[in-house]
Order: sequence, then structure tokens, then C-alpha cells
Amino acid sequence: MELLSDFDASDPVSQVLRLLRIRSTVYCRSVMGAPWGFGVEPHGNPAFHVVTAGSCWLEVDGDSEPIALETGDLVILPIGSRHWMRDDPDSPATELEEILTDTPLDEHHRLHYGGGGRETGLLCGGFALDGGHAHAILRALPPALCVRGVGGHPIPWLAATLELLNAETASDAPGSEEVVSRLADALLTQALRVALTELESSNGGGVRALGDPQIAEAIELIHREPERAWAVGEVASEVALSRSAFAARFRQLVGESPKRYITRTRLAHAAALLHKTNAPIAEIAVRAGYASEFSFGRAFKRTFGVAPGAYRGGPKGVPGLSPVRDAAGVGTAGPTRLSRRRASGRVQVIEEATRRGYAP
Repeated sequence: MELLSDFDASDPVSQVLRLLRIRSTVYCRSVMGAPWGFGVEPHGNPAFHVVTAGSCWLEVDGDSEPIALETGDLVILPIGSRHWMRDDPDSPATELEEILTDTPLDEHHRLHYGGGGRETGLLCGGFALDGGHAHAILRALPPALCVRGVGGHPIPWLAATLELLNAETASDAPGSEEVVSRLADALLTQALRVALTELESSNGGGVRALGDPQIAEAIELIHREPERAWAVGEVASEVALSRSAFAARFRQLVGESPKRYITRTRLAHAAALLHKTNAPIAEIAVRAGYASEFSFGRAFKRTFGVAPGAYRGGPKGVPGLSPVRDAAGVGTAGPTRLSRRRASGRVQVIEEATRRGYAP
């Protein structure tokens, strides 16, 4: 018999997951009747939605196109980005806080909202985390992760968790509230394991970097202010490392120099501005920290293989915004597994979970 203590917990995914400590959980089961729509304000902590019946649409702030969700799909928003859920992309949306204030729950603690049309079942929730390092890890992930079900059914680990959640939320047994909170914690942990394992399969350095508190903090700083002309020594000072020690550890864990990473992050920020705004390229060059449009254009083409003007007129999608997207083939010799997945600009869609051994 193999004891739990004998299992190897030294892999990078386990190291990162051990750093995530959930302080509290809130959740709500909902039955939505078409037409319906709700918006969720950004709040900086992870949020999730599970489609338990029917279908709906997810729109994430800054993304050009909504994502269709079906029964069995799970969406995680690692830092609680502004987003909307609707029965149809054109349906109006009311703020969720307003809905929860004005609409009482039924006797089974479920929210009923919307019209008398096609129904959609949702399990929605959010988490509060302990520690700044947890937020640095989550900020390095895409703003939204969608784990697809198969044939209208959740993937096995999600189905098992949902079955237990449904039983406990309908129960008045002593301790039920605490059990539900623990189950919701497990749901978040499993979903993040999927995302981190995908990253590890394409670029192990990305996960190892997130497991190092100082390098994770550095990555979070760079992404928090992508327009800032960070000097390597300045970032090193912010995370209490010497320049040489920081540069060596960063290259070892991330797979490239901090200077190169900073440059690509600034250019990815500029790429987002090219698609999201009508600002002149010269203005975007300045906002990306470049002294001239010429130097910006040369750096952009060298990194992404296309000039800024051609990128603005091409397909939507912002390369290189995070270690996860760096694993999607940006600036590499060829595309990786992640780059072949169907995804929106700010939503990573994972459709191979059940074939890659994610069931516990």
C-alpha cells in the first residue's frame, strides 16, 4: 500500500497549488429564464460559473467576441475580471449585485431570474484568497479559462464535485455550509490544476516561475504596468534581489531574459491597444514606451512577425500577454499544442481535459 506521504509533490504544478490558500467562498445556484443577462464588476478575486443546464454566452471585458457555453462547461476568472453572462449576446444585462439585492432566493436557496423562455442552470461563486503571492500567480493566467464538458456532460472530476455540491446545498444537515465551502475550494483547485498542467505541458518554465515568490511577484509587476519602461535592475530591486541574481533566476525559470520578457509584454500591451482603440500608431508607440513610431514598428515586427498596421487590420487576438500565452507559440519557432486550441483573445478554452488525465 502506498501512503499519501510517499507521493511525489515536488512537481511544479503541486508547488504552485500549495501557495494558493482560500480564505472564504460564496456561491449561488441559479435558474435563468430567457431573456436574461447579468454583469459582474471586477473585484480582484477568483470567480467561477458552471453551466449545469442549457446554454448561455460569456463576454469578458476587453474581448471582442462572446464565448458560447453549454451544459457541463466551467469558466474560471482567476482575478475576477469584469464580465457578463447572457442567454443571447444581444440581451441586456443587469448588475448581479442589484439582482441579488432585489430578488429573494427560493426555499432551496436558488435564484430565479429572467423571463419565461428557455431555462439555463448556473452555479456561480467567488473566492477570497490569503496572501499577495496568490494574486501574483493568478494574474499570470489568462483573464478567463473555459474548461469544456463533453457531449453536454461535465468532465469527470467536475461532475463528481457538482453532484456533491448539489446534495449539500439542498441539505439542512449540520456542517453543510462548511462542506459546501470545502467542495467549492476543491472545484477551484482542480480547475487551476487543469490550466497549470496545460501550461506545464507547453512551457514548464512558466509554471516553475509562478512557484517562485520573487519571480512571480516580478511577473505580476511587469503585467500590472506594461506601459512602464522597466529597467531590469529596477524590477530586481522591487523583489529584493540583486540584478545579477534576479536575471539568472528569471532566465532559469522563465526561459528568457527579463529584458526580453519586459519588451514582449510592452509590445503585447501595444497589440491590445491596436485592436481595442483607434489611437494613431505613433501614439500607441509612445504609450508602449518607445521614442518613435519607427523604433516601435521595428520592434513589433521583430517580435510578432507582422507590422503594427497589418496586425491592426488582421484577426483579433493579443499575443504574449502572460506566461500562458507565451506558451501559445508567440515569438517561438512554431506553434505549440495550446496555439491550436480554439480561443478568444482573452479566454483560454481547454477542450482536451478528459483526454489528458485530469480526472482525480
